[in-house]
Amino acid sequence: MDVQEKVKIFIEKQGLIREGDKVLLGLSGGADSVCLFYLLLAIREELGFTLRTAHVHHGIREEAGEDAAFAAALSEGEGVPCYLFREDVPAFAKGQGLSEEEAGRMLRYRNFRECLKRWEEESSGQDAFHSSFKIATAHHENDQAETVLFQLFRGSGLTGLRGILPQRGDIIRPLLCLSRAEIEDYLRDRGAAWREDRTNALPNYSRNKIRQQILPYVEREICPQAAAHIGNTARIVREAECYIRSQASAACRRIVAEREDILVFDIASLLREDVFLQKQILLHKLEKILPTRKDIGAVHVEDMVELTKKQGNGELCLPGGLRARKVYGKLLLYPKEREREAEKIFLSQDRRGFLTGDRKPEITAERIDLSDEKAIKERLGIRDISEIIDCIPQKTYTKWFDYDKIETSFSVRHCESGDYLTIDERMNRKSLRRYMIENKIPASERRSIWLIADDTHVMWVPGGRMSDFYKVTGKTKTILQIRICGRE
Repeated sequence: MDVQEKVKIFIEKQGLIREGDKVLLGLSGGADSVCLFYLLLAIREELGFTLRTAHVHHGIREEAGEDAAFAAALSEGEGVPCYLFREDVPAFAKGQGLSEEEAGRMLRYRNFRECLKRWEEESSGQDAFHSSFKIATAHHENDQAETVLFQLFRGSGLTGLRGILPQRGDIIRPLLCLSRAEIEDYLRDRGAAWREDRTNALPNYSRNKIRQQILPYVEREICPQAAAHIGNTARIVREAECYIRSQASAACRRIVAEREDILVFDIASLLREDVFLQKQILLHKLEKILPTRKDIGAVHVEDMVELTKKQGNGELCLPGGLRARKVYGKLLLYPKEREREAEKIFLSQDRRGFLTGDRKPEITAERIDLSDEKAIKERLGIRDISEIIDCIPQKTYTKWFDYDKIETSFSVRHCESGDYLTIDERMNRKSLRRYMIENKIPASERRSIWLIADDTHVMWVPGGRMSDFYKVTGKTKTILQIRICGRE
């Protein structure tokens, strides 16, 4: 199979270019981009797409101006419009605290997207609605092998070992199916010229050492098809990672409640998953709320898993200003400036029955005198006053109390020091603080929960329990019915 047919099949199989697409090729003038230029030129009519090129002068090498002139002449000589840009990469890198390699990549793609924006504006009102605007780069099989090895050497999970993706957003890589040798053979057969970037041979870049020393040694001494095999492994990892992501995404729907950039994980549900999937779930959500996953490593995910398993509560500071906080059976993940909102969401998720906040709930209070047996029987539909116990409301926000046991007068308030509940028929007491702890209410939220209290004796925690002391019995003469308005 010739090179052109091989690339066309790869493009079609991966769905990289479709009819009507507009493709912008990053044309550096090197062998890889020149090869891709000729191949796209040859198949553009058959696949039905439009081609343009862009070249970025990085301001690093003296001969960069000649590269720009070469790229423009090559492109325009074939009737393909070429955008030219000039940047001062060293100055930008210094100002941003980046390596020149990172800065160059950032500026290239910034200019490429500026080209797409112009092109899209030009196409407005024509066929833009049916078009996709894409950036084509000339990464090939050897680049793939170098990337996988580089990620492996410095430590990587599945995401790094999947290598360079054939498509990522609007960026496509049609040459990943070709080796560097195939590219150069193709150009020589055409008698085509290309430019050499001397920085590619410098040993001061880690990738260059892999390209110039490690990979050639492996292909020479161990396996001539090493680059191809590494590329195939990257494809297998990519497929496996895609499947695992789908499983993690499905599990997240069972385990995670989210509101914008605040996530609440149910720890018990998370820990029921396989250990590997636990980590993928956490990583999946970290990626969602971080602008970049650059600073997130396996160690941070491991720390989060350990946090979920430790006794008691705890907190982690993560890169990007994130906080991971274990609060009873939940793991909260949120930006540090959103701590207060995260606690409120946690409270509403796990204890949605309790009444919280600054606004005092409205209540209705009604006394029911049991001495008028006839009226009570008619009102409650009972035949005998002894059946009154069976009529006690089993509702969350309506309760009956023995009115005569109220020693002072009841009030609606937040918790205070010394508050307690009676918890059984023997009138044993439990501090309200202990009750809150047992119900997994964070310390920061306890003073925001509303109570019905008789001095320090808590009659009722709406949405929770009431004190046994105030329960209606066969000896009750007057009932106090309290209902929280708007709740039932």
